[in-house]
Amino acid sequence: MKKTAIVTGGTSNQYPAMAVLALNIADKCTNIADELVIFYDDIPLEQQKLINSIFPTRFIKYESPFSHVDNFSEVIQNYFSPFLFCKYECFRLLDEYQTVIWIDYDMVITQDISELKEKNKADAKFISSKFLGQKFNDKVFWDQNCIEDIHNFDLLKPAITCCIFVLFDSLKNFHQIYDECIRLTPRYAAALYLPEEAVLSVVLQQLNVETDELDNAKYNTTPKEIEVNKGITSIIHSIGQPKFWNGLYNEQWESYYKKWLEMGGAKHINRYTKIEKLLLRIKRKLKKMFGKKC
Repeated sequence: MKKTAIVTGGTSNQYPAMAVLALNIADKCTNIADELVIFYDDIPLEQQKLINSIFPTRFIKYESPFSHVDNFSEVIQNYFSPFLFCKYECFRLLDEYQTVIWIDYDMVITQDISELKEKNKADAKFISSKFLGQKFNDKVFWDQNCIEDIHNFDLLKPAITCCIFVLFDSLKNFHQIYDECIRLTPRYAAALYLPEEAVLSVVLQQLNVETDELDNAKYNTTPKEIEVNKGITSIIHSIGQPKFWNGLYNEQWESYYKKWLEMGGAKHINRYTKIEKLLLRIKRKLKKMFGKKC
């Protein structure tokens, strides 16, 4: 029988935050999945072993299919990261898993969310957002040539949010969804604002994929909404800046982070001293020049 995976991913700077997420999952919802899947670019082997000791973890090195794209919008280059697009890989994981649950690593799970793996009517679950046009930058409105097929979809229809979502292997066209995401991302590159959400929303709209709606208040409460959603929320999401590791205090997150350090886990880069940051830059430069031996 195929297994259930809970998935996250990020760059080498963020693996301590992903380790905190592993501790969070092990503490609050150990039965949500058979294993954690982490898409990464560079996590030292000893740190991988530590994460795996917290919760069974499969590490998949992410090779971006968009390394050739040089016209991504400024927000992707300067604020987000092309690593956002590893979320597309969740569709391909359906070849191996019965259920795939994506969760951003800048979230804190406050209570068990294992109900997410229970299928309702549709073959996917997403949080919805008001309209598709929000996912693109202003170019999509004043430069009609930036997206040749703009008239093939409706910018005023609802879209989806990708901070947390669930996919089931009963989704018949998941290979086609993945292929379309890969095809359209370079095509829309200059007009993307919330990049992976924009592309995936277009694809789901064009293919008429039905989804069940996840409760935003339950699964995506921002720190400012904690009191308003008290008794409802299961997840606190540090949307935008600051994050839990660089200025936004959260007692639960800090307790997991302390435990991670006590295990021998590496500090988050935003918790480094100036000297530690300097030494890290030197080490990375030497590694780039001379290879793994450094």
